[in-house]
Amino acid sequence: MHVLSSTATFVLVSPVALYITSIAAAAYYNGTEVGTIDWGYPFALDSGENVTPRLPVNWGSDALGTIRDALGGTLKLDARADVGVRIGDWNEQIWYEGRGLGAKIRL
Repeated sequence: MHVLSSTATFVLVSPVALYITSIAAAAYYNGTEVGTIDWGYPFALDSGENVTPRLPVNWGSDALGTIRDALGGTLKLDARADVGVRIGDWNEQIWYEGRGLGAKIRL
C-alpha cells in the first residue's frame, strides 16, 4: 500500500494468461475496514508472477491511525473481493476471501 498516492499494488500468480476485468474489494484490520478498491478497467496477467497496476484505495474513516502505526512495516489484513476474470471469450465473477495477508505499508 502506498499511503501518499492512496494506491495499492499486488503480486498475483496465475497458471494461465488472463485478464482481470474488475475488482470490488475491501481490506479489514481486526474487523475494521481500512480501505476499499473499486476498479473497473481490465488489465492483463501473463502466466506466472505478475504485479498489478497501482489501484486506487479509498481509506476507511478509522484507517489512518492503523496505517500510520504500520508505516514502513507490514500489516496483517483480511480481505474480501469480487473479481471479474476473462480468459478468451469466457467471463466470470469470482468471490475471494483471504485472512492474514501481509501488506507492506509505504509512503
